[in-house]
Amino acid sequence: MTAVMLLVTLGVLFVDGRIPAGVPESAPAYAPTGFAQVLRAVDARGQVDLAQLKAEHAKLTAFLASLAVVSPDTRPEDFPSHEARLAYWLNAYHALVLRELLDVRGARLPWAARFSRGASIGGLWLTRFSLERNELQAAGDARVWLALFDGTRGAGVLDAVPFDGDTLKGQLDDAARRFIRRRGTVRIEGAAVWLHPVFSERREDFLAALPDERKHVLQVVWAFLPEDCSEGVAGCPTRSELDRVCGPRFDRCEVRFAEREAALAVKNTFRGAPGKIT
Repeated sequence: MTAVMLLVTLGVLFVDGRIPAGVPESAPAYAPTGFAQVLRAVDARGQVDLAQLKAEHAKLTAFLASLAVVSPDTRPEDFPSHEARLAYWLNAYHALVLRELLDVRGARLPWAARFSRGASIGGLWLTRFSLERNELQAAGDARVWLALFDGTRGAGVLDAVPFDGDTLKGQLDDAARRFIRRRGTVRIEGAAVWLHPVFSERREDFLAALPDERKHVLQVVWAFLPEDCSEGVAGCPTRSELDRVCGPRFDRCEVRFAEREAALAVKNTFRGAPGKIT
């Protein structure tokens, strides 16, 4: 029984990101500019060119190694603002995702990878799940979940530049706007509003970030919808249409949630055994 309890405890600590991890030998200094070069593999639609990403594999590996040396927890003086810290964690999360995409060569990402595939970050072994749970959720910013790219087409739209503390507010606004205005994220059919499943999965996080007087997930959607469809998106939902269907308190419509799209947001795959980059 003691051995079982020990294994359970270690499992909880691992999933929660509290297992110490070493620093790779000759780890480079932390520099987001290296990650900027990696993100050149992302096109304007947020699709990842795997062949180009493979060419940047050494830079991605170096950036991940640099995370082991410096983090907002180990060197808070290097991250003086909330925005600087959040930008670090978002870049770390997306670096893990890009490594996973290289590992699978355009096949489906294993479900367990989010919980088991991690890296040494600031002296701890952190996975995408532990970053979501301990850092991104704690940020209290609903836009984070709309900006988060998990490798699939149905997730947030990955940008071709790293997140930066000095410009984070605008970057998160742009990411949320791209996500909500993408075809299929919001769909109005009669008196029903169909939403991307992230609004169900992260409902409490969205509600917690809203003012006390307006606690409805559609408030987040409304904030980033266009006033009209002049941007060239045929039949796009608008603020006025949402107001007409749902009313000023969003209580006249039925909210439904679509299924998550599992296909990967990649192109130009390359041959090779999964997990062995050459």
